[in-house]
Amino acid sequence: MECLNDGCPKTHEEDIMDIPLDDPEANKAAAKIQASFRGHMTRKKMKEDKPREEKRREQK
Repeated sequence: MECLNDGCPKTHEEDIMDIPLDDPEANKAAAKIQASFRGHMTRKKMKEDKPREEKRREQK
């Protein structure tokens, strides 16, 4: 169903296209988001590995 009047909200694709890719502030913000996500994934992985290491210590 298409909206043919001007009062329709923008689609997600149109919102993405509005972001200027050469904006230094947008690049800084993207780098911060990516870094925090990488940190989150690393901490999550380390948390999963921790019980394995404890089991190894108990067996020795």
